[in-house]
Amino acid sequence: MNMKRIPLFTIALMTLAAPSSSFAVAAAENFSVGYTKAHDIAPNSFTVKKGEKVHIEINPSDTATGCMSEIMIPGLWDKPQPLVKGKKIVMEFTPKKPGAYNITCAMGVVRGVINVR
Repeated sequence: MNMKRIPLFTIALMTLAAPSSSFAVAAAENFSVGYTKAHDIAPNSFTVKKGEKVHIEINPSDTATGCMSEIMIPGLWDKPQPLVKGKKIVMEFTPKKPGAYNITCAMGVVRGVINVR
């Protein structure tokens, strides 16, 4: 057998012999959130699992103003995002520690909570 083919053949066998779960991609917990001036964010409380990817989409129906014009989740998503009518916000993160993480404006006013178990 040609020596150049041996490594490729070995890699192919190792790939076929590997358990299929090693190639699985973890699915994210998906949440869709709305925002209006009258009702702020809704829903505003979530429970997720430590170590599992979280995907949150916020769909503002209004443009927020004043202190509450931005949204963030200190400890999970620390970059404030402006709430602008029609501009979807996507936050993706993987919680590393259990606990309650407040959903806040940029000044820290609580709007909701994410409980990590």
